[in-house]
Amino acid sequence: MSALSIGSYHTYDRMRHEDIVEFLTTARNAGVTWFDVGHYTSAARPDDPVSETDMRFAAARDAAGIAREDYFHTEKLWYGGPRPSFRDQLAESLPRARVDAADCVIYNPDTAYYFQTVVDMKDIVRQMAGLVEAGLTRYWGINHATPAEIDEACAYAHQEGMPLPSVLQLPYSAIARKMGEDGELAEVMERWDLVIQTTNVLAVGVLAGRRAASSERPLGPSGMTRHAEEVRDAFAARAEALGATAAQLAIAFALTHPRTASVLFGASSVEQLRTNLGALDLVNRLGTEGVRAAVADLPQNPDELRVGEIDGQPAVG
Repeated sequence: MSALSIGSYHTYDRMRHEDIVEFLTTARNAGVTWFDVGHYTSAARPDDPVSETDMRFAAARDAAGIAREDYFHTEKLWYGGPRPSFRDQLAESLPRARVDAADCVIYNPDTAYYFQTVVDMKDIVRQMAGLVEAGLTRYWGINHATPAEIDEACAYAHQEGMPLPSVLQLPYSAIARKMGEDGELAEVMERWDLVIQTTNVLAVGVLAGRRAASSERPLGPSGMTRHAEEVRDAFAARAEALGATAAQLAIAFALTHPRTASVLFGASSVEQLRTNLGALDLVNRLGTEGVRAAVADLPQNPDELRVGEIDGQPAVG
């Protein structure tokens, strides 16, 4: 797997087709092989698409000549409320992305929280096992769940001889470490040999200079963006002192987590992508200890969510 992965909500909605083609070609030539693609709809109205990012990705991927076997394709699946089964969701999302199967599917309980649906981890395991058996995915993972829920899913899958989750998509950044360094979660990851695809390393771009107030839509939990704006200048100064950009330092920090398999980020231009790829050089130059020491004393987000929370609320009903 590539240490850096690209995708994220609305990534390709922000670019023209020819720019996406160049973007994907640049990423692939740099060794990026993990692309996160999702069919995004409204949590309140699952039949209402809010993005064409997956279809734009597919068109540009084909135009760039990137063969299906040459990259790792991740799809998102939502549980709860009026959402159809995982298999029915893939029946809609895979054709949009012009693929017959995913390499990994990631479960997200956002809809379950919105509709106050109790999350049944055993049901999720059974559904995921069905997808693997049907050849619709090779692996599966979890986006939001408590350590107890993750442990329950792994124990049940192990007991029943079903595929265990392989990866956790987990927010983790230099200024919000609580979730990624949770002690109970660390024990569960060690017990079941789980890895992390880190997300939100740039606080939805705010840590790298994006202005939350100028955005046309909410960028994320207000506490997260507010704290990122408060420490942005100090963070940028640390990066400059290292001869790096804020984005490079933020991505480099996420790479230093011992369970990180890949750092997931979005970008809105080829230039931004090329800059962000420099995070690998920064880690190689400073080493894990050097990167972590550079930001060790930065204040942490006091409003950071706990593992398994969405927007400050439990992810289960």
